[in-house]
Amino acid sequence: MAKSDSGTAGQSVRRGALAEFSEAQAAEFVKSLIPALPQEEVSERSENAPPLAIVEGDSPVVQMVNAILIQALKSRASDIHIEPYPDAVRVRFRVDGSLVTAHELPHAAQSGVISRLKVMASLDIAEKRFPQDGRIKLSLPEKGSSIDFRMSTLPSIFGEKIVLRVLGTGQLKESVDELGLTGQPHRYVKEALRNSFGMIVVTGPTGSGKTTTLYTMLRELRKPDVNIVTAEDPVEYNLPGITQVSVKPQIGFTFDVALRSFLRQDPDIILVGEMRDYETAAIAIKAALTGHLVFSTVHTNDAPSTVVRLVDMGIEPYLVASAVKLVVAQRLVRRICEQCKEEVEISTEEQENLHESTLAGLEKTCRGRGCEACNRTGYRGRAPVYEVMPIKSKDLKRVITEGGTEVMVAQVAKREGLRTLKDEAMALVNAGVTSLEEAMQIIVSE
Repeated sequence: MAKSDSGTAGQSVRRGALAEFSEAQAAEFVKSLIPALPQEEVSERSENAPPLAIVEGDSPVVQMVNAILIQALKSRASDIHIEPYPDAVRVRFRVDGSLVTAHELPHAAQSGVISRLKVMASLDIAEKRFPQDGRIKLSLPEKGSSIDFRMSTLPSIFGEKIVLRVLGTGQLKESVDELGLTGQPHRYVKEALRNSFGMIVVTGPTGSGKTTTLYTMLRELRKPDVNIVTAEDPVEYNLPGITQVSVKPQIGFTFDVALRSFLRQDPDIILVGEMRDYETAAIAIKAALTGHLVFSTVHTNDAPSTVVRLVDMGIEPYLVASAVKLVVAQRLVRRICEQCKEEVEISTEEQENLHESTLAGLEKTCRGRGCEACNRTGYRGRAPVYEVMPIKSKDLKRVITEGGTEVMVAQVAKREGLRTLKDEAMALVNAGVTSLEEAMQIIVSE
């Protein structure tokens, strides 16, 4: 990926290099990137959607915006940040969960770049005082597919900041067998998906892969004789054979309103993007108890605290114990680059930050030296960490029904064999998949 250091691609347009942003500058910027761009994404125009391509007849600003988007895809970026400052416009990509600087454009480029992106997302280019949200759909003709970007603008003191979330089906799996689940947790998930009713809840912070997990489960259950409906905010991936609904809170079309309508649509499986309040949770629980398989998410730190959160929302504990069949908590950690992986000793600082029991469980630690393949970061790609808690034993249902705390729920679950996020993170360290430094983010929070 091109960075703002000297000698890297994109340096033909430097911060404060020229007083004005000319067409020649934009053309030079695009020219500097073209050799690094994948040829399958630089192709002829398509009739279905505007192509993501460098087309000779387009204006330099259009070419420059397309070049940035193509480079982001090549870099495996999940998000693109375009940030205005007094003397520059910084472009950053989020790759494997970390933000890295790709380019710094002259401040004079700000207006053209932002206006072009707002036109592509069908936003009001004259409105600069209020946040706007839009969507960009572009074709990749050589691949025979398309790519979507969810765009958000935010008025800052130096102008509008733009963040583009890269959406697409490339990271979705065909079945849960490909999600990285192993052993007993994998069997628990497969068993839960065989239920004809009940609720499966996936929990974790933003960006932890919840959507990928849920959509993969739906893809496995998708059949011609099954009616699947989803309520999302917004719809991130288009799944053929599934009725997807985007809620619109600004007009009163909220998750609970969508759920009430779903129950009149003869559904077999329902996905609710998030249970944020009592009304949505209550209807979802009711649907799970009346013959529907319901999927949803909650923002909690681990699996045991999820059932307690539902009770805190106002759901009766006995309904939670009866309706919820499985809770999956998950995180993402960066994978060590296979090209430069090496085994290392645990540092003194790491030893001081770890409990004796944790240190005793460490068999080996690895890290990446940094190479061209991983852009000198030592990491390439991300690996999921799962905590899977089925709710089927009498003891676990009893402690939930009696209104037990998350500590009490966790104690019972661990006695029954629950492998926590910490356990799974340590297993990835011992397997050389991730570094101890990455796993520490999960271990310390536990």
